[in-house]
Amino acid sequence: MTTITFAAPGLQRLREQLQHPALESGAILLCSPMPLTSGGERLLVIEVHVPTDADYTVRTLVRVEMSSAFCLPIEQAARQRKLSLVYVHTHPGAAVAEFSSVDDDAEQQMAGYLKMRGPHVSHAAMLFGQTEVRARLLGAQEPVKVVEVGDTLQIHSDDAGPVKTQDQFDRQVRAFGEDGQRRLSQLRIAIVGLGGTGSLVAQQCAHLGVGEILLVDDDRIEFTNLNRVVGATRRDVDEPKVEVARRMIQQINPDARVTTLPKDVTQDGVARRVIESDLVFCCTDSHASRHVLNQAAYQYLTPVIDMGVSISVASNGAATFAGHSKLLAPGQACLWCSKHLDSEQVRRELMTDEQRAGDPYVLGAAHGVQPAVISLNSTMASISVTMMLAVVAGVPAAPRYVLYQGNRGRMNAAVADRDLSCPFCSPFAPLGWGDLLQLPGKQP
Repeated sequence: MTTITFAAPGLQRLREQLQHPALESGAILLCSPMPLTSGGERLLVIEVHVPTDADYTVRTLVRVEMSSAFCLPIEQAARQRKLSLVYVHTHPGAAVAEFSSVDDDAEQQMAGYLKMRGPHVSHAAMLFGQTEVRARLLGAQEPVKVVEVGDTLQIHSDDAGPVKTQDQFDRQVRAFGEDGQRRLSQLRIAIVGLGGTGSLVAQQCAHLGVGEILLVDDDRIEFTNLNRVVGATRRDVDEPKVEVARRMIQQINPDARVTTLPKDVTQDGVARRVIESDLVFCCTDSHASRHVLNQAAYQYLTPVIDMGVSISVASNGAATFAGHSKLLAPGQACLWCSKHLDSEQVRRELMTDEQRAGDPYVLGAAHGVQPAVISLNSTMASISVTMMLAVVAGVPAAPRYVLYQGNRGRMNAAVADRDLSCPFCSPFAPLGWGDLLQLPGKQP
């Protein structure tokens, strides 16, 4: 299925700009097309063009046309940059958004015109009613989903039927309703890193009834992992972590669709596959992998929940433990702005072995073996999964950045300020540019 994806509050702002009590209004969106491995694509909104009163040639209660002087430069830009177009209009007198026969005829003509001009990318039409929004492929009846990504993942146009309530999820439905459970059953998540925190996230998502799960990790179970990797036993030593997690998920929820990707997310092309999910959990401890997913979250408008646990042991044996869980999405400060990444460590970790051996500034391993305790991992995994429920299923939990101070028994909602010059999350960053930019990664 095709999806039109806005960075919040883009959709709401567009609705407000087009509001008129008696006349139809129009707009044109420029979108970066994002083909999906599983079929379908996302159209990531990167530019919104709203006409002035002078740009309309026809504007009545039932019809709207925009001048060629307004439309042609936008259509030419789409052709040159191989972008998708979305033609938007309103039905101000209609509570329910339904395309009319006038819309059908106009779209058929426009679809033929764009096909003739090329390039062959998808285009769509979007319609605002008084309270609803609908979309479809241009000149066709195939529905298109409309999504807005920010503090929450808002699905504004979705024709899916009611959830098949199972006794297994009855207690959850009582907590956040059938619509919330339906969202979970249709959700596609990726879990990057299936170690201490990632295995716990996988377990909880299986219990919650998440419909589709992509597991990403190139590592295998070691004997020292058995104190914290949920689902792993001594028989699993030397087994791929993704296979151990897949087995655990399907034992809990046989209906879950699980795909394994036994690769490092920093390898060229892997993050592009991961970011096709509806939401990503970043459960790795490398700065490079977190940097890659940080950039991808904003570039592809896919929310990422980053989490981490830190345990430091002083020379006298005293341990200090802390953690964080943070949403990376439009409107939220990224990991660079919140001071969670180190540029030199990112540089080292993105090197190949040959590059690292020949670099005079790399003097040794980036970091040694780190302490790990399952209860601390469980705390941060649970906070992160609850944050996912707030983003996706409407659970009333407001924080999108949580800091845990274990020694003091404190958990606080935090706010990180965005750097207005940040190349990833600022208002001037390339939000939604998708495949127009290349993600960082290790070359083969």
